[in-house]
Amino acid sequence: MSVIVVNYNGLEFLGRCLQSVLSSRYPCFEIILVDNRSTDGSRDVAMKFAGHDGRIKVIYNEKNLGPAAGRNIGGKIGRGSYLAFIDNDTEVDPNWLDEAIKVMESDSKIGAIQCKLLLLDSPNRFDYAGDFLSPYGFLIQRVDAGAFDDGSLDSQTAIFSAKSAGMIVRRDVFKKAMGFDSDYFIYVEETDLCWRIWLLGYRVVFVPRSKVYHAFGRSSKRVTPFSRYLVRYHGSKNYVLTLLKNLSIDKLVEILPRHLVLWMAVSLWLILKRRPTEMAWIIGGIVWNLVNLRKVWEKRLIVQEQLRNMYDDAIWPSITRKESLRYFYRKASNPISGWWD
Repeated sequence: MSVIVVNYNGLEFLGRCLQSVLSSRYPCFEIILVDNRSTDGSRDVAMKFAGHDGRIKVIYNEKNLGPAAGRNIGGKIGRGSYLAFIDNDTEVDPNWLDEAIKVMESDSKIGAIQCKLLLLDSPNRFDYAGDFLSPYGFLIQRVDAGAFDDGSLDSQTAIFSAKSAGMIVRRDVFKKAMGFDSDYFIYVEETDLCWRIWLLGYRVVFVPRSKVYHAFGRSSKRVTPFSRYLVRYHGSKNYVLTLLKNLSIDKLVEILPRHLVLWMAVSLWLILKRRPTEMAWIIGGIVWNLVNLRKVWEKRLIVQEQLRNMYDDAIWPSITRKESLRYFYRKASNPISGWWD
């Protein structure tokens, strides 16, 4: 088992994250910490932990490559049959690995699992429990962040995609799916990977007994111009790229126009709110796919001709759900999160 943590300036959380993983009851695991050139002292924390525990290996990147590329580096180095991905602002339940691997060992067609993500500061409330794909090409969360965990979601179930703050993937499936797409930098990269896992003929499953506690509720309150840029630019860019890569041609013709219309509606709303810079970031993200159309087409050919083993109609009932437009408006108007969160 290889636990992969990507760190970028995570001084506030990193020590507690590593300590909680080291306290896991699973008998044999390693931790691969990939540092994206942190400047806040968290590299020193990682070095200190690695010096005291041989289960930790630290990789230092010369620049911030983003979470997707960082996880790929960890995935290539990891020696375990399973790759567990967690964020640097998480803490894990001691039994999180035991519960997850028990499920995955019971069914070889489970390619990835989503841990139950709870808020670190409010452990009886959800951060995330998986999502589904909507007819508009955007994600629908099974439960809102901050919702009380009343036990109604305490059953193992298939989901469309997982969140890398707490997900586990079979190493061989990760390799077959070609890992995360490093062109994503941040946002939707897990959705893209999970979609390819489904297309390969595996399933993604929510495992509620595997618990990870995430500080998302705390860090999401820090709305800055840069965080808005990441959400608007990379959100629009990566969403469109994900649809272009993974949908069959019939579904692409059906869904992509609706998807783009909603992005244009969000852009108009931002203009009316006198936030033209954010609108420009959204348009820039969409245009990226046009400017890089050759690269996008090559990515699509790989997915459709080399990886796809399942027709969309075969997996559609398992990965899609319907939701009202009001749901998407509420998500899109959030300054720091969005349809992908």
